[in-house]
Amino acid sequence: MKKFMLLFALLVSTSVYAKVIATVNGYPIYEKEANTFLKVATKGKATYKVLTPKDKKALVDRLAVDKLVLKTALKEVSKAEQDRVIAGYWLQKKVAKLKIGSKEIKKAYKENKKFFKDKKGKTLPYSKVKDIIKTSLLQKKVVAKLMKKAKVVMGTKGLKSRKKSSRKSSKSTKKSNSKNIYVVESGNTLSGIANKYGITTKELRKMNDMSDSEVIKIGQKLKVPSK
Repeated sequence: MKKFMLLFALLVSTSVYAKVIATVNGYPIYEKEANTFLKVATKGKATYKVLTPKDKKALVDRLAVDKLVLKTALKEVSKAEQDRVIAGYWLQKKVAKLKIGSKEIKKAYKENKKFFKDKKGKTLPYSKVKDIIKTSLLQKKVVAKLMKKAKVVMGTKGLKSRKKSSRKSSKSTKKSNSKNIYVVESGNTLSGIANKYGITTKELRKMNDMSDSEVIKIGQKLKVPSK
């Protein structure tokens, strides 16, 4: 999960004007992605520019696999499943920043000892379950902190402010539907152009009658909302 989310963050954070070094099935592979990978793989000792042509090709092939896996996953994995992965990753990051003493873990083990049994009904020793207990306690701390700031309202009363903002958002969207033309330049991405004009990639595709798999090309003219 952590590797998938790291890869996801790497690909979606690419600069709009980053240099394209290759493509795979029409998807751009950026020099920035290569350097980010090399920074980890070589501990900052190498960059894409200093690689030999052979090593550049090998690195591009590796990045191509990662990109295709991600793009395919985003198409085939449902929004609900994506949300669960993101939520799980966020929780992992929060848990990693917290610490807990062994006394608290042992106390939780003693209080819940009857639940830690193997398939034969034998109680599992502390050494076998301490990591599970630790993670569970840390997650509870994160959730408790989150809920402390939360405002839970029964019924639909809590939706009033959201409806108002939704109407405002709808009005601003209609207002921004006045279309201009943007000419695609080298290094541009559809998401980057969409962000520039304050709309989603889906909205930009819809404005230009583009399918989900269609890729932009240099010199292509796109309809965009006026700023």
